[in-house]
Amino acid sequence: MQILVTGLLQGVIYTLIGLGLFLVFNVMRVVNFAHGYFVLIGMYGLLWLNPGSLPTYLLYTLGIALGAAVFGYVVERWLLDFTLHKPGHAQLVITISLGIAMQYFFQIRFPEPFQRISNPWPFSAFEILGVTVSPARLMAAIISLVLTVAISWVVYRTSLGQSIRACSQSLPGALHVGINFPRVYRGTFAFGAGIAAIAGALLIPFQPVSPHYGLDLTIKAFIIVVVGGVASLWGTVMAGILLGMAEAAGSVFVSGSLTSSAIYLTFLLVILIRPQGLIVRKAAFA
Repeated sequence: MQILVTGLLQGVIYTLIGLGLFLVFNVMRVVNFAHGYFVLIGMYGLLWLNPGSLPTYLLYTLGIALGAAVFGYVVERWLLDFTLHKPGHAQLVITISLGIAMQYFFQIRFPEPFQRISNPWPFSAFEILGVTVSPARLMAAIISLVLTVAISWVVYRTSLGQSIRACSQSLPGALHVGINFPRVYRGTFAFGAGIAAIAGALLIPFQPVSPHYGLDLTIKAFIIVVVGGVASLWGTVMAGILLGMAEAAGSVFVSGSLTSSAIYLTFLLVILIRPQGLIVRKAAFA
């Protein structure tokens, strides 16, 4: 039960991280290898500001998310926009280089690794039916779930979501009906960066941060998107939860140094058995 609860809570947070990458890939067809480092913006941002109370924690999280969104907008506008009609390796080189630059920046600015902030929530860990629940992990999962539902509502129930789905399914068709696709692209990339930063802010109270953690999060986000099905939003949700539970189980049954290898091997087998992903859609967001 402890593994199940811990994995479920962690998996919901991973889902939020994966959704940011899912939106960018499906709308822009850009493989963003810097996505995990956008999560570090949220983690290191709160570590630097060091909120002393719940209101300041929530306020700082909102401010950092907005700052990350602005940064994402600038990255798309001034780095990626010129390469969208070029072969995919152009975006690959840019996002990998951006991730490396961000990693070195965090290493210089925060030389002491594996730091975290104190629990901002006004209650401590509690036990239910023999299962210990961390307040920071529980609230992070609840907020991530609420945001996941909100993102789904935006995508499927609003005019903005219609523009996003139109650009994803048929760019010529979107142009034909007058959709400003550069604006949609920049907004989507900024939105994905903001979502990633929020996920990082939710992680930092219980997850020690290191500059190298960005690469690990990027790989996990890719696993979530690929295993869930690159055109399926709810497949991404399922894959995120599956990853969290696999990680929780692996930390118990496999020695520490082999945990990540066991998790990646498990998902490699899943991809070999079902390469189309958990949920298949003929078109993105269908």
